[in-house]
Amino acid sequence: MHELRRKAMLDLPGFPSYLLSRALTMFGATMAPVALAFAVLHTTASASSLGLVLAAQTAPQVVFLLVGGAIGDRASRKTIMVATNLVMALSQAATACLLVLGDADLVLLMILQAIWGIARAFFTPANTAVVPDLVPAERIQDATALVTLSRSIAFICGPAVAGGLIVVWNPGFIVLGDALFFLVSAALLARLPLKRPVAAPEENLRQSLITGWREFAGRSWVWSMVSSFGFYQGVVRPAIFVVGPVLAAGEDGMGASAWGLVIAAQGVGSLLGSLLLFWWRPSRPLLASNLLVGLDSLFLLGLALTFGFGPLALLAVFGAAGVTTADALWLSTLQREIPSDALSRVSSYEWIGSLALNPLGMAVTGLLVTVVGPATILVTAAVANFVVRALVVFAPGVRRIGNPARKKKAPDDVRAPDPAAAAQS
Repeated sequence: MHELRRKAMLDLPGFPSYLLSRALTMFGATMAPVALAFAVLHTTASASSLGLVLAAQTAPQVVFLLVGGAIGDRASRKTIMVATNLVMALSQAATACLLVLGDADLVLLMILQAIWGIARAFFTPANTAVVPDLVPAERIQDATALVTLSRSIAFICGPAVAGGLIVVWNPGFIVLGDALFFLVSAALLARLPLKRPVAAPEENLRQSLITGWREFAGRSWVWSMVSSFGFYQGVVRPAIFVVGPVLAAGEDGMGASAWGLVIAAQGVGSLLGSLLLFWWRPSRPLLASNLLVGLDSLFLLGLALTFGFGPLALLAVFGAAGVTTADALWLSTLQREIPSDALSRVSSYEWIGSLALNPLGMAVTGLLVTVVGPATILVTAAVANFVVRALVVFAPGVRRIGNPARKKKAPDDVRAPDPAAAAQS
């Protein structure tokens, strides 16, 4: 019984509340977009309106992430997370009211979703830095595995539940459910035994951002891995989620239903990758993380060569398992190696570097499909992904950083240089 409690992290004060909080909000986060999309399309009958609402969610996150990271290292992370969950709850509740009452004015929806996006920008860096405050370094991978597992289950179940409820309910009620999950999450997070970060209080916001950048840029393993993730988000994911549906809908394609099952297979792969993390402890987690992302190249090649449904679904499982495992290994390493007083700021730079190219990549890929053809895009993205994986291996920290039991730190790769110390020497 004791070992079971330890594996479930029930012996760590505060972590069960944190895990339940994340599980609830991730389940709601996978339901709400489905409901919101159908509600907007039903109300406005316009795909461009849906695009504007979704852009209103994402754009503020990119704009405010750095500020959120700076504040996350200076203020109480628990307070930030509770407050932002309450703001997101109010935003979703107001959105739900508009949808239920049938008065879904586009401008109001965009404003409410922009408020949600701003709150999310402050929540994300604080949330990334919370796990090391709750969990010892040697158990961070287990904690990350549990969070990743709950996310994988949510990605499989949430959209399916939302799709079923939309048939019998107004989509606004599903969005209202998301708001309630945020409220419960805020109550759970209020119980966390977290301390205030110890970032230099005399720094103003600009100085804090500069210090955060030095912490980020002073580690070759951080910026090289983040650059590779930015490539993945800007090239590989658009190739899958833009070119894939185009091929499926083509004259000789597998059809929308079969493509939906392929995407569901990715959810299964994500779940398997989460389970793998509970027993696999690679001696070089960053090296393993980098190489695992290369598995999605096999899925891209399968799409390009028009493999049948069975082989393609199998490749989707392997690709998603690899990416999920890679993401968790990267996150747990980041949480172990970056000092707590800088983790929110480094996380904010990491999020921007990883995600900034995704919207541009989606748009450019959509244009290129008609110019160069789907197969060319898929093969190019697959080969480029292999090349990027090979280049990242040359970053010293990616090869050197080990697990907590075998950690061998390289000063210039593990800790950013101290400008003051350098000046004195």
